[in-house]
Amino acid sequence: MDQETVRTICYLARLDIDQSKSGKIQKDLERIIDLIGELQRINTSDVEPLYSPLEMTSFMHEDIESSDNKKERFLENAPASNENYFLVPRVVE
Repeated sequence: MDQETVRTICYLARLDIDQSKSGKIQKDLERIIDLIGELQRINTSDVEPLYSPLEMTSFMHEDIESSDNKKERFLENAPASNENYFLVPRVVE
């Protein structure tokens, strides 16, 4: 990793950095690349893939329909209504 690569990465990420901090960024990026290399060397052939990052399983609940039809109550509170609908002033002629 050289300074030109650091400048290119910062440009692509739309980051405006001070030249005094580019050395630290270079070292940080090198450490990140080394860490990724270490992770790639780990043998994961016997590890089952996770379907969720959580170790818990989801709780299953029975679907229960509980719908209260409050149409009459809502229509009673409306300034104007007919049997099934709210009546509003005409907007489009």
